[in-house]
Amino acid sequence: MRTLFLLAFAGALGTLARYGLSSAVNALTHSAFPWGIFITNILGSFLFGAVWEAAGVRGLFSDATRVILLTGFMGAFTTFSTFIFDTQSLLEQGSWFALGLNLCGQILLGLVALRMGIRCAALWF
Repeated sequence: MRTLFLLAFAGALGTLARYGLSSAVNALTHSAFPWGIFITNILGSFLFGAVWEAAGVRGLFSDATRVILLTGFMGAFTTFSTFIFDTQSLLEQGSWFALGLNLCGQILLGLVALRMGIRCAALWF
């Protein structure tokens, strides 16, 4: 029961962090492009990679802590559904460049960020 509570709590913190970061980035950029969720997803990919390396490979966290951090916090921090919704909006607007940037940018940069997170954690820990 304790793990479930911590998982839910981490999810709530991840949600608040995503909302805060995304809102702050959107307020700074004043753009029709969804920079807030874009930056959040790239940062989330980096953090996921770092936690994965630190927990799974380096053994710095227990399995329960890894699940709480990756499923709870990271699962709520990065959101595929918001990414897809923003992509649909760009498609409906006919913003082809922004649509391509959103799709390719988040997927490719997300993968690069995940790998960088893994490598950074390997060096740090």
